[in-house]
Formats: sequence, C-alpha cells, structure tokens
Amino acid sequence: MIGLVGSTLLLLVQVGAVDSVEAVRFSGNRAFSGRRLLGVVSTRAGQPLDERRLDADVRTLELFYRDNGFRRAQVDRAVSRGKHGFAVTFGIVESTRTRVGSVAIAGNLAFDSERLIRLLPVSPGGYYTADMLGRSLQAISAKYLAFGYPFVEVDGEWRFTDEAADLAVDIGEGPRCHISELRVRGNHGVQTSTVLRAAEIRAGELFNQERLQEARRRLYATKLFQRVSFSVLRPDSTGDSVIVRFDVVEQAYRFFTFGGGVETPPWRLLFSAGWEHDNVLNQGQQLEVGAEYSPDFTGDFRLSIDGRYRVPYLILTRIDFQIHPFFYWERLDTTLSRDYGIETGLSRNLTRYFSLALFNRVRLVADTSQGITNSLTFSALYDSRDDFFDPAHGLYVRPAAEVAGGWLRGDNSFYRLTAEARWFQALGPGFVLAARMLVGRDFPYGTTEQIPYYEAFTLGGSNSLRGYSDRSLGPDSTADIRFGPLVMNNNIELRSPYAFGWVGLVGFFDGGQVVGSEAGFTVAAYEYSAGLGVRVRTPIGPVRFDWGKRLRNPVQGDRGRFYLGLLHVF
Repeated sequence: MIGLVGSTLLLLVQVGAVDSVEAVRFSGNRAFSGRRLLGVVSTRAGQPLDERRLDADVRTLELFYRDNGFRRAQVDRAVSRGKHGFAVTFGIVESTRTRVGSVAIAGNLAFDSERLIRLLPVSPGGYYTADMLGRSLQAISAKYLAFGYPFVEVDGEWRFTDEAADLAVDIGEGPRCHISELRVRGNHGVQTSTVLRAAEIRAGELFNQERLQEARRRLYATKLFQRVSFSVLRPDSTGDSVIVRFDVVEQAYRFFTFGGGVETPPWRLLFSAGWEHDNVLNQGQQLEVGAEYSPDFTGDFRLSIDGRYRVPYLILTRIDFQIHPFFYWERLDTTLSRDYGIETGLSRNLTRYFSLALFNRVRLVADTSQGITNSLTFSALYDSRDDFFDPAHGLYVRPAAEVAGGWLRGDNSFYRLTAEARWFQALGPGFVLAARMLVGRDFPYGTTEQIPYYEAFTLGGSNSLRGYSDRSLGPDSTADIRFGPLVMNNNIELRSPYAFGWVGLVGFFDGGQVVGSEAGFTVAAYEYSAGLGVRVRTPIGPVRFDWGKRLRNPVQGDRGRFYLGLLHVF
C-alpha cells in the first residue's frame, strides 16, 4: 500500500513537468530582441501549456509589430517536446517597416505649418508607429489651447501607400478668446474672492488652458478642496469671449490629531497632539499648533510646543508670509535645558516648481552664557514631487545660505551652507525608490571660535540615522550630545504599495558622518545602519513605525532601536 501511494505521487509530478512550458523562443525577429518580445506575450516557462493562450499571443505579437510599422508582419507558432516539457517557438516574418512619407496640415491660420510640424513626434523618413496620430493631434491642440483658442478642433488620418504612411491633419481653429468673467460654484465656507485669488486667473486675460490647469493645482495646494475642476462657457456662440467657472468640493479644514507610542532604547513614552485650521478668517490663511511630550521612567522628559501661521497672499501679492514660534524643554539627569525662538519669513513662487525664501530666526537657549542667535537664511527650492505625503516621482533640491551674528547682533557669529536633495522614482506596481542626501558646513567668525552644540550639526535618531541614539555623532561633545561643523547624511528607502489601501512596508539604509573642519569625510569612518518599517496611511500623512540597527561597530547586545513618527523621514 505504501509503495502504491509513492508511485502515484511520482506519476503526478512527472505529468505536471511534461505538460508545462520548458522554454519560450522567438525566431526571425530582427527589430526587437527576444527579451522585449517576451514582455509582449503572456506565455511563460513553467506554466501549463495552453493552446488558447498561444493563439492569443500570436495575435498580440502581430498587433505589436503592426503598431510599430510592420504592417505586413506575420507570426506563427510551433511546439516541440523538450527534455523537461514543451518548447514554444514563435516564428516571425517582419516584412518591410513602413516609414513616414509626408505631413500635411490644413485649416491653420494662426500658426504656419512648419511651426506646427516641429511640435509633432513625426518626421518624414522616420519609422511609423500607430500612436503617432494621437500624440500629434494632442500636441497641436495643446498649442492652440495655450494661445487663446478654447474651441479648437483637430482631426487627422494616416494615408498608406505600399511603403509609406502620409499624415494629413485638419484644424478648425475657432475664435481666439479672452476670459470675460470668472465664477466659482460649490464653495460654502471659503469665500469666492479667496478661491479666485489662489487661482491667479484674471478677467480680461487671454484664454490659456495651461494656466487653468496650474490654477487647479494651486487650489488643491490650499488643502481646502477635495475636488477641483473648471468649465469653459461660451455666452455668445459668435463672440470671442468665454466664462471660466471653477467647480469645487470643499473638505474639512479644521483638524485635531493625537498620537502615542513608545521608543527604545532607552524606554520612553511618546505623546503628541496637534490642531490645524486651513481657512482662518475665511481667507485661506493657515494656523497650526502642535505639542510633543516624551517622558522616560527615570523622571527625565522632552517637551516641545510650536505653532505656525501662514498668510498665502501678503497684501494681495504672491508673496507668502509665515511666522513660526517654538519652545523646547528637556530634562536630562536633573539638568533642565530650555530653548525658545521664533522664525519669520517671506517666500515667493517664481514658477510651478521653483521658489525663493528669506527667513529671520531669533533663538534663545537659556541656561547658557552664549544663548542668543539671530540669523538670516536665504534659500532656493526646486520641488517637482507629484505628492507631498507619498511622492512616487519627482525631485526636491534645496540649497541654503545662513548668516548669524555680526551686524545682526546676538552671541553667536557664523556662516552656514547646506544643500539637500531628494529623489523619488516609481519602480512598478506601487513600489517607490526614494533617496536623500544632505551636506552642510559651518564657518565661525568674529568673536565666535567654536559654534555651540545647539547650533552645530549632529546626527543620530529617527530623522537622520536610525539605529543610533539621538545626537550621538560628532567630533565634539557637551554632556551626552556630540556635534561638529561638517555633516553628510544619506538615506535610501524602498517603499511598498499600501496593502488594502492603508498599510505599507519600507526597507531602508541610512548613512552619515559629522566631522571636524580639518578631518574631512572618510569612507572608513562613515557610519551606517539599516532596518525595516511599517507605514499606515492617514488623512494627515503616513504614520511610521521603524526599527533600525546600527551596522558599523555596534555595541554588544545592541538589538536595534524602534521609532514612531508622523510622515516619512523625507
């Protein structure tokens, strides 16, 4: 009986192996590699042999070739028995590849044909592909829509000969229009004037769909609306003016948040609370107040309270005004340190992605002999991220220069240069590769020989080098804080898609070094760590729970550190 069961199982395994696909091959393909074609078909090695799937793959390959200019391509298939299953071979007869013959445009009065043809992804003599027609019509439409023609109609077709494809485009331009009136529909708590101010579209200007799309993005950025769209209305079918109406759906603009957790080592509790109002005075002004309290079990604690008030259009201009007071208290081994300050500044968006800012920072660190810092920081920002909370594409670059002391007075005089870059790239269905690099350099001058610890660079902790204790890297030290004048910090994360729409995983690698002005950075002394994390999606950004482990010279018994926070590290 035992032998019979064993023989039956062996037979099942052998039948499964014989009926499966051993290999997928291509013959006759010259224009495209086998690897490229393997991405087109659905048959894979290891799958059960399926005749219907093979027939569908033949049709898919023929369509792929014809869409890429091989209009007479033919594909067949052959199946042969191999050593461990079936070998599938797709035989391809590519034929001659069709080229673009001529491009003709009719009906265009506003722009000459040569100017329009330069916009197209089509050039006479180049290879024909099926998607060229749609891309060409879209390019011409976008040109007209950006120069005052909201009712332009663009049509086209391919005309095939034996060896060439000629493109014919016909344009119905319609009238060139200005915007005579702006309307808003759907707003209840937000004033119409606030919506139109954020849109930055004015009555009387030439219609431009690109500017309307940018206005839509600006309205989303106010955080006041969950949906924004616009419609173009024509009050007079024979006139040259249009009405633009913004349709909005408001969302809650008052939030209260509360969080709690633990951090180890050492063991300490974490509590946080915040309140935000994004439509103060019904003017789209923003007010945020937050507090964090973190006690341990020995009587030590950390407490921080800060606020931020933002006026997005200062005196009806595009200049943003912000004021940010902050307070921080920490008790460590019965020693209390207190930190008070306020930041005030102006910023201006010059383009969709580029902005400039100038901020003043006044800071008082109590219980020190040189506790007052007064500085000015000038920064530039390029930010093309597609999402603030969970970017999948884009680049963030922020260089900054800061000067403290001197004619600004205060106890500390120094120059500081910093540069930070963040890069985000989608890698497939929901996966994102994210990278960050920060470098900085301090230069004391005047009566300041060494920048104090609370102004110098330091690394270690949940936002810089996970797996290391807070403020634990640097050539100089005060009590348990290490610091220095030069810093380099890098972070790499691989972020998974959110399962069930709300929970995701992260793998990360952190590195960094803080050194003296004469030592310089060295690979041998570079500190680094790695770990895993969980992200939970919330309306105010992802909550993160990370575990990081020091990899370079870990102390005996080090099992890593746990961190809890709001938003990604970068």
